[in-house]
Amino acid sequence: MTTTRAETIASGGTAAPTPSQREGAAAQGADRGPARTALRASDVLSIRDGRFWLEGSPFAEISFNKFDLFWHLYDELAAGRPLDDANPMLRAQERALRNLRDMGFRSVRFFALPWGPAGPASYADPAKRRNLWAALDRTVELSERYGIGLVWSLAAATFTDTRLTDQGWVHGEEQMRELIANRNSRGRQLLYRYIDDVVERYRGRKAVLMWEISNEVTLAADIGDQDRVFEGQRMPTLREVAVFFDDVARRIKAVDRLRLVTSGGSNMRESQWNLYTRRSWDLDTFEEQFRCFELLYARSAIDVIHIHSYMNNRAGFVIRAEGGGTTHLDHRGYMEMARRLRKPLIIGELGRIGAPRTDERVWQETPDYFTSMEDPAAVPWVRRSLDSVVEAGVQLTYWWAYQSDRPMDQTPGTRWFIERELTPELMRHFIEANRRLKSKLRAH
Repeated sequence: MTTTRAETIASGGTAAPTPSQREGAAAQGADRGPARTALRASDVLSIRDGRFWLEGSPFAEISFNKFDLFWHLYDELAAGRPLDDANPMLRAQERALRNLRDMGFRSVRFFALPWGPAGPASYADPAKRRNLWAALDRTVELSERYGIGLVWSLAAATFTDTRLTDQGWVHGEEQMRELIANRNSRGRQLLYRYIDDVVERYRGRKAVLMWEISNEVTLAADIGDQDRVFEGQRMPTLREVAVFFDDVARRIKAVDRLRLVTSGGSNMRESQWNLYTRRSWDLDTFEEQFRCFELLYARSAIDVIHIHSYMNNRAGFVIRAEGGGTTHLDHRGYMEMARRLRKPLIIGELGRIGAPRTDERVWQETPDYFTSMEDPAAVPWVRRSLDSVVEAGVQLTYWWAYQSDRPMDQTPGTRWFIERELTPELMRHFIEANRRLKSKLRAH
């Protein structure tokens, strides 16, 4: 079951903005942005014969999410602290990029709006928008200084009326369903202006490797009760997510005709097709999982298949075997889906998350598991994850994560991120896996 182009347009496919529309959107910014240089098609990531190319050569990499790269810079400005060379948080982000460059990595994935409801507000409020531009400008400047390309996650799915209060999350008039399914909603119209401004401002910067629509929107599809209401919020269907992805991708490409666009959409829930078609949590088969990806990507302006892979102490995501029982959907399976859809695969997040010793179930199932990335027992588990990417030939993968600078992530023995100084043995395995992948795919 697939979405035809006519269905997509009828359901909300958007045309290119007119010059007057672009001028109106740009007027909401503090200025026209930093100076840009003219880019050639070979300067940006492209696809040729199903492979990624960059700067005239095939490109492949196993690198990292540096999810908080921009967050900290924005928070410093919001707190009234200038982003000068003496700022310790700026120096921490610079150190991360420099270390990655020195170890041979050429790109990272990051989140380019403040977290949660603060994200859309940082654009909608003119005073806050000045900090948004300043922090993004500094992020791009640092990335270009160290030759690091950015998979730029735009956080499009946050443009709702959701607020975080002392009592928890409060969902307002416009919720996830309204943003995703209604292109005339307030949130969607604000999102369009934001996309026009951001993409126009940075499309001439070499640091932008690829535009990403949002993080893990696919996991919102079809969950909740029979009315698709989950924890008080109205959620979209998988088809509505597919139309949203196509619509937003076309909006991005109307402004930046050179860059690839990825969804950021994660894997499917292991029951996604059954949830969509029957409101059932029965496990999907491989072919049913494929139908989900086909619906999202086969006739979409999205250029790549995007998954997140947290298989933890299992061989893959658990699905139903065709002959009964269960089997696992692993990276080879996802590569087969990508080949059938004739689009390359990106693993936007790869990781194995440790389990505390108090989680008796995990430790009974897997006595040799690990508690954190500082635990020596993590090494074989991380190595197996990297091996699976190399063996499957996935061209682009981003591990979660490199160097978190959040105070909440600094407790010794529970850290889940990789860092050259903190986890040197694990870092050696990433360097080696990156080298093996490039050699296998004859890429740079």
